[in-house]
Parts: sequence; C-alpha cells; structure tokens
Amino acid sequence: MARDRAQLNLEVEPQLLERLRARAAADGRPLAALVRRWLEAGLSGALEQQAGPAGPDLADLSERVGWLEAELAQLRCSASPERVSAAPRSGEPVEPLRVPVGAGQLEIIGAAHLQAAAASPDGAITTAELAERTGTNRAAWNNWARDKNPGAVRKMPPEVGQWRLVGKAAAEAGGPARWLWEPV
Repeated sequence: MARDRAQLNLEVEPQLLERLRARAAADGRPLAALVRRWLEAGLSGALEQQAGPAGPDLADLSERVGWLEAELAQLRCSASPERVSAAPRSGEPVEPLRVPVGAGQLEIIGAAHLQAAAASPDGAITTAELAERTGTNRAAWNNWARDKNPGAVRKMPPEVGQWRLVGKAAAEAGGPARWLWEPV
C-alpha cells in the first residue's frame, strides 16, 4: 500500500522547539499541523515580508541633513580669521586667548610651557641643536621633556653636561612648538 505522505525530520534548538510547542498550544492544534501550515504558507509566498522603504524615513533624513548643515555653518563661522591669532614668537609675552564659547566649542586658554618659553633667556637652544652639539639622540631629549615641567634639569655624563628644560616655543619659521634648553 502506497503512502501519500512522507515524514520530515528537523533538528532545531531546544529554545525554538519550546516556542513552537507554545505557539501550537496557543492555536489549539498539534505541532505537526502548525509546521505543515507554515510550510504551505511559505511555499505560496504568504510569509514573505512586504517590501517597505529601505532605510530611514525621508522626513527624518531631511531633518538630520538640515541639522548637520547648521552645525557645519556654525563651525565655519567659529574658525573665522578674526578669532584665530598667530602663535607668539619666541620672546613675546603670551596672553591667554579668551574666546566666547558656544555649544560644541572649546576655549583655548594658553599653555604653561609656552609662557615659560616666552620668558626664557636668549641663549636657549632647540632640541635639534642640543642633540647636534652633544652628539645625542634628540628623541631621547623630547621623550624626557614630555613628562617634565620647565626648569627641570637633565643630568647627563660630563661630556654631555647638564641641561635645563626652558619650555616650548614656536620656531621663527613657524611649525610646531619646540622644546628649548639652556646649559646649567
């Protein structure tokens, strides 16, 4: 005698099996009938999701773009040349820069190492000059200076000598501020 049905054997996680059993019990039908109904619905295309808009709502997107444009305009305004001053040259007094602060802006007050360097004597030399004079590695001097305050003295062998960290100052030609040193 020929059978008009076949058995389907599935392996599922225990949590999924519990959810299936709970759903079948809620619908008041056997588990096999529930799974059979879902298989038929899936094959007929009834379980496929309706195609909705992919991504965020266009009204929300338009609002976000408007907000970003306003923030960008504010950033461009805050970086105008009137609000930015040149770095002080070596020997010039350093005044703290006070700028009205708005939302999302930082206030630049000035750095102590720049002030100390501005008041340094004319005999101070840069790390590059110091390394050249003493035949040492300038990276070692910069690494040592990074954690020290102006006025700290680095004690070296007699052929190198002792050097006092004066502070940091911008070079005459511009560029980043450089450490300055003087002999002790």
